[in-house]
Amino acid sequence: MANKEELGQLITLEQGKPLKEVIGEVNYGAAFIEYSAEEAKRVYGDIIPSPLADRRLLVLKQVWNKACW
Repeated sequence: MANKEELGQLITLEQGKPLKEVIGEVNYGAAFIEYSAEEAKRVYGDIIPSPLADRRLLVLKQVWNKACW
């Protein structure tokens, strides 16, 4: 990440954390965002016919993290 030093210094000034710790947090946050962005490329689903000619319906298959009781 190109600006991790500048972001680290800013966060250190705002929060008083050590620079080394903050740079680790910046790297972690950047990796999380990159992972999420890459996963967005792989949204699995099906396009199904719509009753309206100018519309499309997309069905996404997702797993929920909630138990059904």
